[in-house]
Amino acid sequence: MLEPIVCAVRTKDQPRSVAMARLINLLGFPGSATQIAIKLNLCDYRKWETGATSDPKVVGALLEALRARYHHAKIFLCENDSTDTLVENLWGYLGIDAVAARYDARCISLSKEAWTQVPIRGLRCSGLEVPALFQECDLFINHPKLKTHGKTRITCGLKNLFGCYRRKDKRLLHHYLDEAIVDINMAIRPHFVIVDADLCVEGNRGPTQGLPKQVGLFIGGQDPVAVDAFCARLMGFWPYAIGHLRKAARAGLGSFAYGLGQNPFGHTGFSSASASFSLWAL
Repeated sequence: MLEPIVCAVRTKDQPRSVAMARLINLLGFPGSATQIAIKLNLCDYRKWETGATSDPKVVGALLEALRARYHHAKIFLCENDSTDTLVENLWGYLGIDAVAARYDARCISLSKEAWTQVPIRGLRCSGLEVPALFQECDLFINHPKLKTHGKTRITCGLKNLFGCYRRKDKRLLHHYLDEAIVDINMAIRPHFVIVDADLCVEGNRGPTQGLPKQVGLFIGGQDPVAVDAFCARLMGFWPYAIGHLRKAARAGLGSFAYGLGQNPFGHTGFSSASASFSLWAL
């Protein structure tokens, strides 16, 4: 069985739009798509320069690359209300609505959309409500930010989907957070993960109050566990020590093993990557 491929492209030496288009080509996106959903990371009332929320310029680069490939597709930028936020307030405050309009995309607040029940063999539940839009789209992209997290050590692709629990107050889920992350990823299966690791967050006050860290990478793949494992190693963590990542692999959501389809560091190891992105580790 072939190892899943994880690709990483530098953003420092080329325009973000060029880097994003290159990553999409490396990942082998389909030749056609009519409806595209993109799950963003708008978890707080903090601007892009903090590293905590989706960067409008990076979202714009992704939309530009998608529009060049899928001229007439309907594109939806999606986020859900969190315990402390209303997405309706975040679109304009964070500048996402303006970039969406530029590329004829729609901002979708998931709390106001239709939801459907999906049966799963979860660690904590046997079924979850998920946004119907994700099932209707023929291309679904999970677009997280790469950050440290005080409870889960890292937050990347798997953790980004935690925001798709329908309930607004998600604090009770924090009592079994690793299992809750695994269960939502059983119910929602994106086609691709594209990680914004251009401006990240480090330190033990992540994901929203940590320190911004310029890393300068876009990272992507189809296997969410492999992508998160790559990102964990990049950040200086042993992937197996990340609880939700270990449990996701055991649940069959993906593989810790991966091949590098595009290695921006010029070798197969991670020493220079880890040295350039030395984060808080427990």
